[in-house]
Amino acid sequence: MAYFNYFPRTFYDVRGKKNNLQVDLVTNILIRIRKKIEITNTSIFTQYFIRDGDRPDTLAYQFYDDSTLHWIILYANYMTNPYYDWPLTYYDLQKYIAKKYANPNGIHHYEDADKYEVDADAPGATIITNSIYEETLNDSKRAIDIIKPVFVEQVVREFKQLI
Repeated sequence: MAYFNYFPRTFYDVRGKKNNLQVDLVTNILIRIRKKIEITNTSIFTQYFIRDGDRPDTLAYQFYDDSTLHWIILYANYMTNPYYDWPLTYYDLQKYIAKKYANPNGIHHYEDADKYEVDADAPGATIITNSIYEETLNDSKRAIDIIKPVFVEQVVREFKQLI
């Protein structure tokens, strides 16, 4: 069953013409919930490293034989926005960097050996370019938890109750 089919419906004023009340029954997509399952319970999850080209729907098909369960992948990892929470492909990341920065190879900040941001004159300070910064940020999104298939029905039940 599709993700939004679980959401409640509500009446909403969709005014057609100026000052004419027009009410429709719509899906309330503004509802947000958080999962109860503790992330520390590793017996429920399988670790997965997102590769270029992976998408929530393809992973759902790979793990659950059902691409409509893509929302389970996002839900398990507290991802509310698949465009910003999911890592970009290498190609899309390069386009994003080029659009965001006038000089992708310009200095973003400096780091010490422990990856802490430091001043340029700190001992052992290393230059982190805009590109390296964005690539590191993007790569930090690649390690995710996949709910094991045996627990999916339980998670769907919990989601229905919470929503």
